Amino acid sequence: MSFENKFELGEIVTFKTHPLLYDLHIRGDGKLVPPFMVVKEVYFEDKKKKIVDVSNGKKIAERIKYTCIFFDDNKNEFKEIVIYESMLVNYSKFFIARMDGEKPIYKEGIETKISLIEEVSKYANPKYEYGNIVYFRTKKLEILKKRISVKKEKIKGESEQKEKETIQHVVNYSTPEFVLCGYKEENVEDLFYPNGNKKKIISKELFKVKWFNAYQMKFSEQYLPMECFIDSQPFKTIVPHNSNEIKGEEE
Repeated sequence: MSFENKFELGEIVTFKTHPLLYDLHIRGDGKLVPPFMVVKEVYFEDKKKKIVDVSNGKKIAERIKYTCIFFDDNKNEFKEIVIYESMLVNYSKFFIARMDGEKPIYKEGIETKISLIEEVSKYANPKYEYGNIVYFRTKKLEILKKRISVKKEKIKGESEQKEKETIQHVVNYSTPEFVLCGYKEENVEDLFYPNGNKKKIISKELFKVKWFNAYQMKFSEQYLPMECFIDSQPFKTIVPHNSNEIKGEEE
């Protein structure tokens, strides 16, 4: 029997406890919020895998699991976690709130309102061009998430305290920009079991990226699947990244 995976390579997911799956804002300590992650590998367990504890009949595992990757902004490095399918939720369920409203949208320009989820759904795999800047897929989602806190303040001349709500950005797990500096094709052997069932799904192309590691005060490099990145700039700048103006100066 062959199983079908729910999530694809490069898909943005999070652990199902993430507060922005259930509300417009994070409440409480932002450090306790799990990261947005990118699916790096899909693995299918064979029939020998113990799914149910025979002593009590309780389910203890699943047939499909994912290697997901996220950026630890404290250590300025990528980290991986292997997790079962039912514990993950797709990005389309996220609520990303504006500072000035209650709908999960953000404002770009004076009139235009764009759904962030719709924007993320249009992310395409990047093209490899040595020296170009690319971005980890979760960058914009991590930067735009927000936390709400309530503080009681005493008003002069009044006996009762009034509650004041404060909304602020929570930017943990946000990523720097990355520069492409290497390319290789992955060895795609051992993808199937002897009976023809899928064993794993991995990327065929790996991009080597370089970034400034502020924690170690050095430049770091790492090969990661192409599907982890985008080359469309998430936030506009006066001079666009990868513009001919910048490239002309480099040449």
